[in-house]
Amino acid sequence: MEILVYVLSLLSLWLTINLLVMFLRNRFESSELNVEVKYGVLLLVRRRYRGVPSTKENTAYVYIMIGAYIIALVLSINVLVLTIYTSLIVNTRSLVVLLPGLNVTGEDLVYLIFALAIGAFIHEFLHAKISLKTSIPVKTYGLILALILPIAFVEIDEEVFVKAKRRVKVAVLSAGVAANLILALIATTMVQLTVSPTGFTVVGVEGNSLAEKSGFLVNDVVYRINGSDATLENLRNYLSVNESTILVFELYRPGAGFMNITVLKQPYENKLGVFLAPAPSRSIIALMDPGFFIQLFKLMYWFYIVNFSLVFFNTLPLFITDGGRIVKEILGEKIGDIVNYVGLLLVILMIALSARI
Repeated sequence: MEILVYVLSLLSLWLTINLLVMFLRNRFESSELNVEVKYGVLLLVRRRYRGVPSTKENTAYVYIMIGAYIIALVLSINVLVLTIYTSLIVNTRSLVVLLPGLNVTGEDLVYLIFALAIGAFIHEFLHAKISLKTSIPVKTYGLILALILPIAFVEIDEEVFVKAKRRVKVAVLSAGVAANLILALIATTMVQLTVSPTGFTVVGVEGNSLAEKSGFLVNDVVYRINGSDATLENLRNYLSVNESTILVFELYRPGAGFMNITVLKQPYENKLGVFLAPAPSRSIIALMDPGFFIQLFKLMYWFYIVNFSLVFFNTLPLFITDGGRIVKEILGEKIGDIVNYVGLLLVILMIALSARI
């Protein structure tokens, strides 16, 4: 039923978009802004770029972009090999295939789309920036809406690009990967600086549960249990004891500050009845509400997932990716094609062995 509603909603959205573009076609054709729908489900919005490129190559930008690509390539190959190795040896499926609207819904879908839009925009922006800094003109820029996912793009002057020095071409192709690598590192750093290594935030309380009877509220942040660090492992261990047990939760409650909640667990009770999320560090708890922190954490989490995924797939040689084009620029068409085939087969193998919905 959910899939049917999802499909009908998409059909309604794209029927509306197709009709709007059809009725407004003349207006778009008479301006510098070009809008068209391809295959009924791809909205293409393109605008001519009027800027002027630099008159000489900026060497510093060239080597910074190439260096960033090398770092991303080492990281991506490491992930690829370890994922395949772990799947074969441990037989675990560690990769989750994200299907917007199906297994990514609600506010997570909003964060995913936002992170993808920003990640794609910065990716293409840096492509354009490095092109202009290395004397390669940018012809157009714009946005593609594919089903519900927004994707930015730039179109550089391919005739000038083909004639450029090899290092310049590699730098321009590396720029997008560098942008997403930087965004992924920023997101990771922010999570490391704001999330407490132990503890958890209560984001939901089940009705008539042990937690509700004991007075837990949404946005309570638990830091310690019976004097020990609050970890999921410790919580499970305490709840698995088959005898009456007193649990003292040391927590922070917005508006009330730090306090204790005492829970009397009976032998037959092995579930607290709460939904949990990471806890903010004690330094952050003084600066923002736990509810706001959870939203910030989700945003940074999706920024990391989206940008790391873009780094991974764009870095590896997969024909249509930046990595695929870089391999051909460095090794030539024939050897480049062989490397691209090997890269594609390895990625397919990784997905087949490790992916789950």
